Amino acid sequence: MALTLCLSMCAAYGLQLGSDHGPLYRLYNDLLEHYKPYIRHRKNPNETVEVVFSYSMASVEALEETTQTVDSSGFLTLQWTDDLLTWNSNEYGGIDYINIPMEKLWFPDLSLTNGLDDLSLILPIGEKARVISNGSITWFRDLKKRTKCSLDMWHFPFDTQTCSINLIQWVTDIRQVNMSAGIVVIESSLFQRNGEWEITGKSKDTFLHTYSDHIIQTEIEFTFIFKRKYLYYIITNILPVMFLSVLNLGVFLLPPESGEKVSLCITIVLSYAVFLSVIGGSLPGVSDTVSIFSIYLLTMMFLKVATTLVTVLGLNLYHGFTEQKVSCATEQQEIHCLNTFREHDSPKKKIQVKLQKGNKQLANLLTKICFGVITTLTILVTCLCFILLVRQ
Repeated sequence: MALTLCLSMCAAYGLQLGSDHGPLYRLYNDLLEHYKPYIRHRKNPNETVEVVFSYSMASVEALEETTQTVDSSGFLTLQWTDDLLTWNSNEYGGIDYINIPMEKLWFPDLSLTNGLDDLSLILPIGEKARVISNGSITWFRDLKKRTKCSLDMWHFPFDTQTCSINLIQWVTDIRQVNMSAGIVVIESSLFQRNGEWEITGKSKDTFLHTYSDHIIQTEIEFTFIFKRKYLYYIITNILPVMFLSVLNLGVFLLPPESGEKVSLCITIVLSYAVFLSVIGGSLPGVSDTVSIFSIYLLTMMFLKVATTLVTVLGLNLYHGFTEQKVSCATEQQEIHCLNTFREHDSPKKKIQVKLQKGNKQLANLLTKICFGVITTLTILVTCLCFILLVRQ
Protein backbone atom coordinates (compact mmCIF):
# COMPACT_ATOMS: atom_id res chain seq x y z
CA MET A 1 0.00 0.00 0.00
CA ALA A 2 2.79 2.38 0.93
CA LEU A 3 4.69 1.38 -2.18
CA THR A 4 1.71 2.12 -4.43
CA LEU A 5 1.21 5.55 -2.82
CA CYS A 6 4.91 6.38 -3.26
CA LEU A 7 4.83 5.42 -6.92
CA SER A 8 1.72 7.51 -7.53
CA MET A 9 3.27 10.55 -5.89
CA CYS A 10 6.48 10.15 -7.92
CA ALA A 11 4.54 9.80 -11.17
CA ALA A 12 2.48 12.89 -10.43
CA TYR A 13 5.59 14.88 -9.50
CA GLY A 14 7.39 13.71 -12.63
CA LEU A 15 4.43 14.61 -14.83
CA GLN A 16 4.38 18.05 -13.29
CA LEU A 17 8.08 18.50 -13.96
CA GLY A 18 7.69 17.28 -17.55
CA SER A 19 4.82 19.60 -18.25
CA ASP A 20 6.49 22.67 -16.83
CA HIS A 21 8.80 23.64 -19.74
CA GLY A 22 8.13 27.34 -19.53
CA PRO A 23 5.46 29.69 -20.90
CA LEU A 24 6.66 29.46 -24.50
CA TYR A 25 6.25 25.68 -24.57
CA ARG A 26 2.80 25.94 -22.99
CA LEU A 27 1.80 28.59 -25.52
CA TYR A 28 2.81 26.47 -28.53
CA ASN A 29 1.14 23.43 -27.02
CA ASP A 30 -2.12 25.24 -26.24
CA LEU A 31 -2.33 26.87 -29.69
CA LEU A 32 -1.40 23.94 -31.91
CA GLU A 33 -2.59 20.90 -29.97
CA HIS A 34 -6.01 20.85 -31.65
CA TYR A 35 -5.19 23.13 -34.60
CA LYS A 36 -6.10 21.87 -38.12
CA PRO A 37 -4.04 23.59 -40.88
CA TYR A 38 -6.41 22.48 -43.65
CA ILE A 39 -9.45 24.30 -42.15
CA ARG A 40 -10.18 27.98 -42.69
CA HIS A 41 -10.17 29.17 -39.09
CA ARG A 42 -13.17 31.35 -38.56
CA LYS A 43 -15.52 30.97 -35.63
CA ASN A 44 -18.27 32.15 -37.96
CA PRO A 45 -18.00 29.91 -41.08
CA ASN A 46 -19.74 32.53 -43.21
CA GLU A 47 -17.14 35.16 -42.40
CA THR A 48 -14.56 35.98 -45.08
CA VAL A 49 -10.84 35.90 -44.41
CA GLU A 50 -9.26 39.20 -45.48
CA VAL A 51 -5.76 38.69 -46.87
CA VAL A 52 -3.51 41.62 -47.79
CA PHE A 53 -0.67 41.03 -50.29
CA SER A 54 2.40 43.25 -50.56
CA TYR A 55 5.45 42.83 -52.78
CA SER A 56 9.03 44.09 -52.48
CA MET A 57 11.26 43.87 -55.55
CA ALA A 58 14.80 42.78 -54.66
CA SER A 59 16.51 42.25 -58.03
CA VAL A 60 16.00 41.79 -61.76
CA GLU A 61 18.39 39.14 -63.04
CA ALA A 62 17.42 39.32 -66.72
CA LEU A 63 14.81 40.60 -69.13
CA GLU A 64 15.09 38.43 -72.23
CA GLU A 65 13.85 40.06 -75.43
CA THR A 66 14.03 36.90 -77.54
CA THR A 67 11.88 34.82 -75.15
CA GLN A 68 9.92 37.78 -73.70
CA THR A 69 10.49 36.69 -70.10
CA VAL A 70 11.66 38.34 -66.87
CA ASP A 71 13.75 36.71 -64.16
CA SER A 72 13.17 38.59 -60.90
CA SER A 73 13.49 38.08 -57.17
CA GLY A 74 11.43 39.64 -54.41
CA PHE A 75 9.55 39.16 -51.18
CA LEU A 76 5.83 38.52 -51.01
CA THR A 77 4.21 39.52 -47.71
CA LEU A 78 0.82 38.03 -46.75
CA GLN A 79 -1.16 39.27 -43.76
CA TRP A 80 -4.41 37.90 -42.33
CA THR A 81 -6.07 37.16 -38.98
CA ASP A 82 -6.65 33.71 -37.48
CA ASP A 83 -9.38 33.56 -34.82
CA LEU A 84 -7.93 30.41 -33.23
CA LEU A 85 -4.42 31.77 -32.74
CA THR A 86 -5.09 34.35 -30.05
CA TRP A 87 -3.90 34.43 -26.45
CA ASN A 88 -3.50 36.65 -23.42
CA SER A 89 0.16 37.56 -23.19
CA ASN A 90 -0.08 38.05 -19.42
CA GLU A 91 -0.88 34.36 -18.98
CA TYR A 92 2.23 33.33 -20.90
CA GLY A 93 5.00 35.40 -19.40
CA GLY A 94 4.31 38.51 -21.51
CA ILE A 95 4.94 36.81 -24.86
CA ASP A 96 3.41 39.02 -27.57
CA TYR A 97 4.36 37.04 -30.69
CA ILE A 98 5.78 33.72 -31.77
CA ASN A 99 7.15 32.19 -34.97
CA ILE A 100 5.37 29.10 -36.26
CA PRO A 101 6.35 26.96 -39.30
CA MET A 102 3.96 27.57 -42.17
CA GLU A 103 3.36 23.85 -42.61
CA LYS A 104 1.48 23.85 -39.31
CA LEU A 105 -0.78 26.80 -40.21
CA TRP A 106 -3.64 27.49 -42.58
CA PHE A 107 -2.56 29.80 -45.42
CA PRO A 108 -4.42 31.17 -48.47
CA ASP A 109 -4.12 29.23 -51.70
CA LEU A 110 -2.31 31.23 -54.31
CA SER A 111 -1.06 30.78 -57.87
CA LEU A 112 1.19 32.77 -60.20
CA THR A 113 -0.80 33.18 -63.43
CA ASN A 114 2.01 34.44 -65.68
CA GLY A 115 4.73 32.12 -64.40
CA LEU A 116 6.68 29.76 -66.64
CA ASP A 117 7.57 27.10 -64.06
CA ASP A 118 5.88 23.72 -64.02
CA LEU A 119 4.33 24.41 -60.60
CA SER A 120 2.96 27.91 -60.24
CA LEU A 121 1.41 27.43 -56.79
CA ILE A 122 2.82 29.61 -54.01
CA LEU A 123 3.61 27.02 -51.33
CA PRO A 124 5.67 27.35 -48.14
CA ILE A 125 9.17 25.93 -48.35
CA GLY A 126 10.56 25.92 -44.83
CA GLU A 127 9.29 29.43 -44.02
CA LYS A 128 7.95 30.58 -40.70
CA ALA A 129 5.12 32.99 -40.02
CA ARG A 130 5.02 35.61 -37.29
CA VAL A 131 1.87 35.27 -35.17
CA ILE A 132 0.85 38.10 -32.82
CA SER A 133 -1.29 37.60 -29.73
CA ASN A 134 -4.34 39.19 -31.38
CA GLY A 135 -4.28 36.49 -34.11
CA SER A 136 -2.58 38.58 -36.79
CA ILE A 137 -0.33 36.45 -39.03
CA THR A 138 2.43 37.74 -41.30
CA TRP A 139 4.06 35.42 -43.83
CA PHE A 140 7.21 36.54 -45.65
CA ARG A 141 7.60 34.48 -48.82
CA ASP A 142 10.68 34.57 -51.04
CA LEU A 143 9.45 34.80 -54.63
CA LYS A 144 12.07 34.07 -57.28
CA LYS A 145 10.25 33.35 -60.53
CA ARG A 146 10.47 33.62 -64.29
CA THR A 147 7.40 35.36 -65.64
CA LYS A 148 6.07 36.19 -69.08
CA CYS A 149 6.18 39.77 -70.30
CA SER A 150 4.85 41.03 -73.63
CA LEU A 151 7.49 43.42 -74.99
CA ASP A 152 6.97 46.43 -77.24
CA MET A 153 10.16 46.85 -79.29
CA TRP A 154 8.99 49.84 -81.35
CA HIS A 155 11.40 52.30 -79.64
CA PHE A 156 14.36 49.90 -79.29
CA PRO A 157 16.96 50.70 -77.91
CA PHE A 158 15.23 53.67 -76.24
CA ASP A 159 12.31 51.51 -75.17
CA THR A 160 10.39 51.26 -71.90
CA GLN A 161 8.81 47.93 -70.97
CA THR A 162 5.94 47.21 -68.58
CA CYS A 163 6.01 43.82 -66.84
CA SER A 164 3.92 42.47 -64.01
CA ILE A 165 3.58 39.70 -61.43
CA ASN A 166 0.03 38.31 -61.38
CA LEU A 167 -1.34 36.36 -58.40
CA ILE A 168 -4.76 34.70 -58.25
CA GLN A 169 -6.70 32.42 -55.91
CA TRP A 170 -6.33 28.75 -56.74
CA VAL A 171 -9.35 27.01 -55.17
CA THR A 172 -11.11 29.40 -52.81
CA ASP A 173 -13.35 32.20 -54.03
CA ILE A 174 -14.04 35.73 -52.84
CA ARG A 175 -16.67 34.62 -50.33
CA GLN A 176 -14.15 32.50 -48.47
CA VAL A 177 -10.95 34.51 -48.96
CA ASN A 178 -10.89 38.11 -50.10
CA MET A 179 -7.52 39.18 -51.52
CA SER A 180 -6.50 42.82 -51.62
CA ALA A 181 -3.29 44.59 -52.73
CA GLY A 182 -1.16 46.21 -50.08
CA ILE A 183 1.99 48.09 -51.00
CA VAL A 184 4.50 47.53 -53.79
CA VAL A 185 8.02 48.77 -53.11
CA ILE A 186 11.58 48.41 -54.34
CA GLU A 187 13.68 47.19 -51.43
CA SER A 188 16.51 49.74 -51.50
CA SER A 189 18.65 47.96 -48.90
CA LEU A 190 18.57 44.63 -50.78
CA PHE A 191 17.95 45.71 -54.37
CA GLN A 192 20.65 44.68 -56.84
CA ARG A 193 20.89 46.94 -59.86
CA ASN A 194 20.73 45.49 -63.34
CA GLY A 195 23.34 46.52 -65.90
CA GLU A 196 20.83 46.90 -68.74
CA TRP A 197 17.56 47.91 -67.10
CA GLU A 198 16.42 50.32 -64.40
CA ILE A 199 13.02 50.44 -62.70
CA THR A 200 11.33 53.81 -63.19
CA GLY A 201 7.83 53.09 -61.88
CA LYS A 202 5.62 50.66 -60.02
CA SER A 203 1.91 50.19 -59.41
CA LYS A 204 -0.70 47.71 -58.17
CA ASP A 205 -4.16 46.70 -59.30
CA THR A 206 -6.93 44.24 -58.44
CA PHE A 207 -9.24 42.38 -60.83
CA LEU A 208 -12.25 40.14 -60.31
CA HIS A 209 -12.77 37.05 -62.48
CA THR A 210 -16.28 35.60 -62.58
CA TYR A 211 -16.31 31.99 -63.74
CA SER A 212 -19.85 31.18 -62.56
CA ASP A 213 -22.45 32.41 -60.08
CA HIS A 214 -20.65 30.53 -57.31
CA ILE A 215 -17.01 31.10 -58.25
CA ILE A 216 -15.62 34.64 -58.19
CA GLN A 217 -11.87 34.95 -57.70
CA THR A 218 -9.54 37.87 -57.17
CA GLU A 219 -6.38 38.55 -59.17
CA ILE A 220 -3.70 40.94 -57.94
CA GLU A 221 -1.25 42.54 -60.34
CA PHE A 222 2.03 44.16 -59.28
CA THR A 223 3.38 46.16 -62.23
CA PHE A 224 6.90 47.47 -62.79
CA ILE A 225 8.17 49.79 -65.53
CA PHE A 226 11.64 49.01 -66.89
CA LYS A 227 13.68 51.53 -68.89
CA ARG A 228 16.58 50.30 -71.00
CA LYS A 229 20.04 51.81 -70.50
CA TYR A 230 20.81 52.76 -74.09
CA LEU A 231 24.43 53.96 -73.88
CA TYR A 232 25.80 50.53 -74.81
CA TYR A 233 23.60 50.36 -77.93
CA ILE A 234 24.58 53.88 -78.99
CA ILE A 235 28.25 52.90 -78.92
CA THR A 236 27.92 49.45 -80.51
CA ASN A 237 25.06 49.93 -82.99
CA ILE A 238 23.92 53.47 -83.65
CA LEU A 239 27.28 55.24 -84.07
CA PRO A 240 28.79 52.54 -86.38
CA VAL A 241 25.70 52.69 -88.59
CA MET A 242 25.95 56.47 -88.82
CA PHE A 243 29.64 56.25 -89.67
CA LEU A 244 28.89 53.71 -92.39
CA SER A 245 26.30 56.11 -93.84
CA VAL A 246 28.89 58.89 -94.01
CA LEU A 247 31.42 56.48 -95.52
CA ASN A 248 28.88 55.47 -98.17
CA LEU A 249 28.64 59.08 -99.34
CA GLY A 250 32.38 59.01 -99.98
CA VAL A 251 31.73 56.61 -102.88
CA PHE A 252 30.58 59.56 -104.99
CA LEU A 253 33.82 61.46 -104.24
CA LEU A 254 36.09 58.56 -105.21
CA PRO A 255 37.60 59.01 -108.72
CA PRO A 256 36.32 56.55 -111.36
CA GLU A 257 39.91 55.72 -112.35
CA SER A 258 40.62 54.24 -108.90
CA GLY A 259 38.64 51.09 -109.62
CA GLU A 260 37.48 50.76 -105.99
CA LYS A 261 34.05 52.41 -106.14
CA VAL A 262 32.04 49.20 -106.55
CA SER A 263 34.14 47.35 -103.97
CA LEU A 264 33.46 50.05 -101.38
CA CYS A 265 29.73 49.98 -102.12
CA ILE A 266 29.49 46.20 -101.76
CA THR A 267 31.50 46.28 -98.51
CA ILE A 268 29.12 48.81 -96.98
CA VAL A 269 26.06 46.79 -98.08
CA LEU A 270 27.52 43.68 -96.43
CA SER A 271 28.23 45.68 -93.26
CA TYR A 272 24.58 46.72 -93.07
CA ALA A 273 23.53 43.11 -93.56
CA VAL A 274 25.70 42.15 -90.57
CA PHE A 275 24.12 44.85 -88.41
CA LEU A 276 20.66 43.68 -89.43
CA SER A 277 21.56 40.16 -88.28
CA VAL A 278 22.96 41.42 -84.96
CA ILE A 279 19.94 43.59 -84.20
CA GLY A 280 17.55 40.82 -85.28
CA GLY A 281 19.25 38.40 -82.89
CA SER A 282 18.47 40.65 -79.89
CA LEU A 283 14.80 41.19 -80.81
CA PRO A 284 11.85 38.84 -80.20
CA GLY A 285 11.33 36.23 -82.86
CA VAL A 286 7.59 36.96 -82.89
CA SER A 287 6.34 40.38 -81.84
CA ASP A 288 3.32 42.58 -82.45
CA THR A 289 5.58 45.54 -83.25
CA VAL A 290 8.71 46.02 -85.34
CA SER A 291 11.64 48.11 -84.13
CA ILE A 292 12.05 51.51 -85.73
CA PHE A 293 15.78 50.93 -85.72
CA SER A 294 15.34 47.74 -87.79
CA ILE A 295 13.23 49.67 -90.30
CA TYR A 296 15.93 52.36 -90.37
CA LEU A 297 18.64 49.78 -91.08
CA LEU A 298 16.55 48.21 -93.82
CA THR A 299 15.91 51.65 -95.39
CA MET A 300 19.59 52.57 -95.24
CA MET A 301 20.51 49.23 -96.77
CA PHE A 302 18.10 49.99 -99.64
CA LEU A 303 19.87 53.34 -100.14
CA LYS A 304 23.24 51.58 -100.20
CA VAL A 305 21.99 49.10 -102.81
CA ALA A 306 20.68 52.01 -104.86
CA THR A 307 24.08 53.71 -104.47
CA THR A 308 25.78 50.58 -105.78
CA LEU A 309 23.53 50.43 -108.85
CA VAL A 310 24.03 54.13 -109.60
CA THR A 311 27.79 53.72 -109.21
CA VAL A 312 27.82 50.83 -111.68
CA LEU A 313 25.76 52.89 -114.14
CA GLY A 314 28.10 55.87 -113.80
CA LEU A 315 31.17 53.72 -114.37
CA ASN A 316 29.53 52.23 -117.44
CA LEU A 317 28.90 55.68 -118.83
CA TYR A 318 32.42 56.81 -117.98
CA HIS A 319 34.30 53.87 -119.46
CA GLY A 320 31.82 52.47 -121.96
CA PHE A 321 32.92 54.35 -125.20
CA THR A 322 36.41 55.57 -124.52
CA GLU A 323 37.92 53.62 -127.43
CA GLN A 324 37.02 53.89 -131.14
CA LYS A 325 37.29 50.50 -132.86
CA VAL A 326 38.73 50.50 -136.44
CA SER A 327 38.90 47.44 -138.68
CA CYS A 328 42.44 46.99 -140.18
CA ALA A 329 42.70 43.65 -141.89
CA THR A 330 46.30 43.81 -143.25
CA GLU A 331 49.57 45.16 -141.94
CA GLN A 332 49.52 48.04 -144.45
CA GLN A 333 45.99 48.97 -143.42
CA GLU A 334 47.01 48.89 -139.75
CA ILE A 335 49.93 51.32 -140.44
CA HIS A 336 47.57 53.53 -142.39
CA CYS A 337 45.06 53.51 -139.52
CA LEU A 338 47.68 54.50 -137.00
CA ASN A 339 48.87 57.34 -139.23
CA THR A 340 45.28 58.45 -139.68
CA PHE A 341 44.59 58.64 -135.94
CA ARG A 342 47.78 60.63 -135.37
CA GLU A 343 46.44 63.42 -137.58
CA HIS A 344 44.63 66.04 -135.51
CA ASP A 345 42.24 66.99 -138.31
CA SER A 346 41.08 63.42 -138.89
CA PRO A 347 37.25 63.19 -138.77
CA LYS A 348 37.48 59.88 -136.92
CA LYS A 349 39.69 61.44 -134.29
CA LYS A 350 37.32 64.35 -133.86
CA ILE A 351 34.34 62.00 -133.47
CA GLN A 352 36.24 59.89 -130.94
CA VAL A 353 37.16 62.90 -128.78
CA LYS A 354 33.61 64.20 -128.77
CA LEU A 355 32.19 60.82 -127.68
CA GLN A 356 34.73 60.42 -124.87
CA LYS A 357 34.20 63.95 -123.52
CA GLY A 358 30.42 63.68 -123.65
CA ASN A 359 30.31 60.38 -121.63
CA LYS A 360 32.58 61.76 -118.91
CA GLN A 361 30.43 64.83 -118.52
CA LEU A 362 27.25 62.72 -118.29
CA ALA A 363 28.85 60.39 -115.74
CA ASN A 364 30.06 63.31 -113.60
CA LEU A 365 26.63 64.95 -113.78
CA LEU A 366 24.93 61.71 -112.73
CA THR A 367 27.38 61.36 -109.83
CA LYS A 368 26.68 64.89 -108.58
CA ILE A 369 22.91 64.47 -108.80
CA CYS A 370 22.97 61.10 -107.01
CA PHE A 371 25.33 62.47 -104.36
CA GLY A 372 22.84 65.25 -103.54
CA VAL A 373 19.82 62.94 -103.56
CA ILE A 374 21.43 60.15 -101.46
CA THR A 375 22.85 62.68 -98.98
CA THR A 376 19.47 64.36 -98.56
CA LEU A 377 17.65 61.06 -98.12
CA THR A 378 20.26 59.82 -95.63
CA ILE A 379 19.92 62.95 -93.48
CA LEU A 380 16.11 62.95 -93.64
CA VAL A 381 15.76 59.23 -92.84
CA THR A 382 18.29 59.45 -89.98
CA CYS A 383 16.63 62.50 -88.41
CA LEU A 384 13.14 60.99 -88.73
CA CYS A 385 14.31 57.71 -87.22
CA PHE A 386 15.87 59.24 -84.12
CA ILE A 387 12.98 61.65 -83.60
CA LEU A 388 10.61 58.64 -83.54
CA LEU A 389 12.97 56.65 -81.30
CA VAL A 390 13.42 59.33 -78.66
CA ARG A 391 9.83 60.53 -78.76
CA GLN A 392 7.86 58.21 -76.45
